[in-house]
Amino acid sequence: MTSLQHHEAKSVLEHVGELRKKLLIALGAFIVGAIIAHIFNKEIIDFLLKPAGSQSLIFLSPLEPFFFVFKIDFIAGIIIAFPFIVWCLFSYITPALSKRATTLLFSFYITSTLLLFAGLFYAFFITIPFSLKFLFSITIPGIENNFSVERYLSFFVSQALIITAVFQVPILVIGGIYLGVFKTKLLAAKRRYIYLILIIALAVFTPTADIFNLGIVFIPCIVIFEISLIGGKIVEFLKKKKEKNLKSVDVSRIE
Repeated sequence: MTSLQHHEAKSVLEHVGELRKKLLIALGAFIVGAIIAHIFNKEIIDFLLKPAGSQSLIFLSPLEPFFFVFKIDFIAGIIIAFPFIVWCLFSYITPALSKRATTLLFSFYITSTLLLFAGLFYAFFITIPFSLKFLFSITIPGIENNFSVERYLSFFVSQALIITAVFQVPILVIGGIYLGVFKTKLLAAKRRYIYLILIIALAVFTPTADIFNLGIVFIPCIVIFEISLIGGKIVEFLKKKKEKNLKSVDVSRIE
């Protein structure tokens, strides 16, 4: 083995070791998050069941209470550890990137995390309570409404995931505009088709496809998309200004 090959093999081992270290930190953060969630399990369950109000929820098997608590600890653990998990990913990638790319990634990390928690806030306090209130109001004479806790949790989580995904749209739009993948004028001109695709996607992925719930989810989609376009226009303006300044500097050097 030549010295170059030895150096490359050592470099690969160092990268693998660093990756293993970051994965262990991320796993440790998740375990700590899950433990914290389990300690405050009663408070979390009370919070999750609050939108149900006086509606009856039932377990359908002896093991369901155990899995219900386990899933809550798992999901809450991921949410608590999310900033640390993403930090582990970025800290592993950034050494290979330029200072400018690192700054952009850090901005993405901060913005994405803030949008994540903003989406969770909107889902927990607006979308889910209003959706459940509407759904629980639907009754059929002669049939008692008793809902499974498992199905209730699945509905809760799926609604939260959809909303948090919607709240990440600004990252995709503004990031795509910054990279030159598309322009704000094109997105603005095609907004009716984008809205149509959004409605179809929400109708497919939303647990209930009724007009009321679609409206609750679709309205923030419109608002977020329009805000993203405004942010995209600002990015385009700053890019043009920077390019103009660079051209003026080049011209002055030539002169």
